[in-house]
Parts: sequence; structure tokens; C-alpha cells
Amino acid sequence: MKTLLPITKSQKQIIFFLLKFRFTTSSQLQKHFNHKDLKRINEWLKDLRKKKYITAVVDSKDITKPYIYCLASGSRQILKDKNVSKEFLNRIYKEKSLTKTFKEHCLFLVDIYLFFVSQKNKNSKMAFCTPQDLGNFDYLPKELDAYIAVETNGVTKRYFLELFDEYRDKTGIIRYSVRKYLNYFQDGSWQASTNNSPLPSIFFVMANERRRAFVSHYGKAKLSKTFEDISLFLTTQDTIRFSKGKGNIWKKVD
Repeated sequence: MKTLLPITKSQKQIIFFLLKFRFTTSSQLQKHFNHKDLKRINEWLKDLRKKKYITAVVDSKDITKPYIYCLASGSRQILKDKNVSKEFLNRIYKEKSLTKTFKEHCLFLVDIYLFFVSQKNKNSKMAFCTPQDLGNFDYLPKELDAYIAVETNGVTKRYFLELFDEYRDKTGIIRYSVRKYLNYFQDGSWQASTNNSPLPSIFFVMANERRRAFVSHYGKAKLSKTFEDISLFLTTQDTIRFSKGKGNIWKKVD
């Protein structure tokens, strides 16, 4: 067995963060750790790169762009101990070469996570689960970007979240996703697997206002034909980017 080069607990947390989100930047990690000193974060990242636990995607055409970090082959031994699937471990070698739009999709999912963290009540507990966390939950809808559960004073609210950015911006994909949730809730998969827990709300993050208006119109037409109590909420990427701590950024389709 290959000897693991020593790293700190915080550096291990970076590896697990990359397991969850696949790509991140140093500024996102700074917010995640709630760390005042970006220099310390960069030192951790530099050391992890040197030891080949992670690698960096560098834009050679624009050196002002922040590095994008992802897992490298050295992390496989650590992740094996966490019962990570063989499929994901084999995929690590290809992470750096994935498309730009997919990387940006993953990066914005981190921004969404950080937004939810910023909005969370201090007394609440939140689980923000990405596809890497959900492999054993076969009853959940396909193509989920995140399953979110927020517990406050013993009451848990649940959400299904999908991001329709440049990576998934085709109208056909969007229409399919609306129908997917209608079919999912109507066929009773959630109810049968969760002892009839209340249906999660559906959160769609759209690329722009034009797409939000499209889903609002299409979703309203589809929801009017169902007897299920389905709640679909919409927002845009810019609304999240420039929210500045605003509370409710979601518009319900009704």
C-alpha cells in the first residue's frame, strides 16, 4: 500500500469538500471554512497540489482568473477509506479534463450551497447532499443537483434542487425536468419510501430571467393539471450572485 503523505485535518476537509462538489476555488473554500485569512487557504492548497492530492485547472489565456481545484490521483487512498464507489475513484483521473461548462456548473453549485449556509438559522441543522452523497438513495429523482434538508426546532423541510445554467440550458431538458417531478410525486415513489413524509419543495435555479419566465409559464400549465400538492419555486443565477443576504429569493409557480 502506498504511504500517504501527511496532511492536516483541514486539508482532509478540503479533499472531502472536493469529493462532494468536485470543483472549487480558494475564495469558496475561504467562505466554507469561514476563515479570515485567504493566505492560509492558499498554503493548504499549494501543499495538497505538491503532494498530488489535488490539482489545479489554470487558464493559460487569462492568468487573472482564479485557479479551479479538483481531486488528483493521490486522494484515492484517502477516499477508499471512506467507502467511495470504485466508479468515482476511477473517474478522478479525468476530473481536470472535463468540460468548462461542467466545471462552471459544479462551481455555481458551491455558490448555491454557500448561499444556503448564509441563510441558515443558527439553531437549524442543514444537510446539503450532492449526487456524490446520494448514490445509495435509489428512490430519489434522477439528475438531482442537490437534496437539501433543514431541521429547525424538530421540524424538517426538504427540497429538491436543480441548476439550469449553460450546462443544462436547453428548453427540452427543462420541460422534461418539470414533467419528471410531476410523474415522480404522482407515482408515489417519495411517499412509499419515506413513510408518507410531506413532499419536498422543488427549487429550480435558472440561467436568466427569460428562462425563469419560460419555466413559470410552462410549470403553471402543468401544475394546474395535477391533484398533488406540488410546490415549484424559481430563481436565477444572478439573483443568488447578488442577493447580499436577502431572505426570500424564490418565486413560487402558481
